[in-house]
Amino acid sequence: TQLNVRKGDAVLKWLRQGLPLVGEHTTMRWLGSSVVELKIAKAKDPFRNVETLVVFEPRDVVFLWAFARLRGRRDLVIFRAQLRSAPTFEMEAFDPTAWTAHGVERDVRSKRWTQVDLSATAQPLLAFYSGEVGAVAKPLIDLATQAGGKLVRLSIHRSVPNLQVHWLLPDLSSRAARDLFLKVRQLGEDTMNA
Repeated sequence: TQLNVRKGDAVLKWLRQGLPLVGEHTTMRWLGSSVVELKIAKAKDPFRNVETLVVFEPRDVVFLWAFARLRGRRDLVIFRAQLRSAPTFEMEAFDPTAWTAHGVERDVRSKRWTQVDLSATAQPLLAFYSGEVGAVAKPLIDLATQAGGKLVRLSIHRSVPNLQVHWLLPDLSSRAARDLFLKVRQLGEDTMNA
């Protein structure tokens, strides 16, 4: 528990550098000992509201931690937002081995979404879309990949949350939170304008 609290404090200090780019007034609360929730009710354009979660491995119970780690659970940063206007398409890009992406592939295949060719991508991602996404799918995935740590999931939907991105927690000393949130804003704008 103490390790997660210390990591949480370090991540909060890091996030403070970037959160003002998406909104001014942030409310923070711990959900148990493994999740920090940051909410911005009145976000800046292109967002209506924003939620950032930092999800830590459950280190407080050794058995649960070992089980979760075997299933691929790692420390994550999750960004969720409602955009000012809903996108005209839907898309899922994800690492099929990630614990937050379980069931996504089955869901998009059952809906008969079109698969995006990501053969040139270095990361082991799968991507599917529905609607008129055209040539913007790959640039959106590339932008999300550049924003934070290793991209685990990029989810764009007409329903709320319109935009959701999961990254493995990056090395805080080599990645600036400001860069992450600048790219997230660009991702929101490009999604609305696609």
